[in-house]
Amino acid sequence: MDTPYQQAILAGLSRKSSREIYQGTVPAHVKAQRRAANKVARRSRQQNRGR
Repeated sequence: MDTPYQQAILAGLSRKSSREIYQGTVPAHVKAQRRAANKVARRSRQQNRGR
C-alpha cells in the first residue's frame, strides 16, 4: 500500500505533460532563446562528429 506522500508524488508526475518541460516557470522569450541555442549546439555537435 502506498503512503499518502507516495500517492501525491505519483499524482504530480502524472499531470506533467511530456511536451511542456518548463511547466510555466520560464517566460516564453527565455524558452525561445534556450531552444535556439540548443538547436545551434546540436548542429555543431553533428558537424563535429562528421555527419
